Amino acid sequence: MSDQTRTATAEHSRLTAFGDHLIALHDELRRDIAALREEASRLPADGESADPLALPARLHSHCLSFCEALDAHHTTEDRTIFPFLAGEHPELAEVLERLSADHRVMATLLTDLREVAATPAAPGFRAELERLSVELLTHLDREEHYLVPVLNAVTHFPDH
Repeated sequence: MSDQTRTATAEHSRLTAFGDHLIALHDELRRDIAALREEASRLPADGESADPLALPARLHSHCLSFCEALDAHHTTEDRTIFPFLAGEHPELAEVLERLSADHRVMATLLTDLREVAATPAAPGFRAELERLSVELLTHLDREEHYLVPVLNAVTHFPDH
């Protein structure tokens, strides 16, 4: 195999790995939200007597870390990946707008979840987490359906 062919093959593997990397990131988000939901399932139901303190420290910390990670992931997509794909694949304009709209909805849900997580006894925490979970899981599936094949076929990345 020539050096040029080896370089081209290595470059294609690196680029193909980008779509696969997106799936891996999404799988981490899926695992994290499932773990949060499991932890939250052990909280008293709204209206039941609960510890007057805020959420258990571990759950509160996990929630805030997850919110930050999800927000950072979406910010990267909105500022880098989506504009790149819009320039390279104008036929994805509607899909990218829908995905961006999903991000805006989830930003509001993240704000709501952070607010309720900071409230003593966390009334409504499980409901807010569930709202975010439903939206997020639907969004991740949608994004993978439309973007992974495109990302796995790109031949170049934007200049940094």
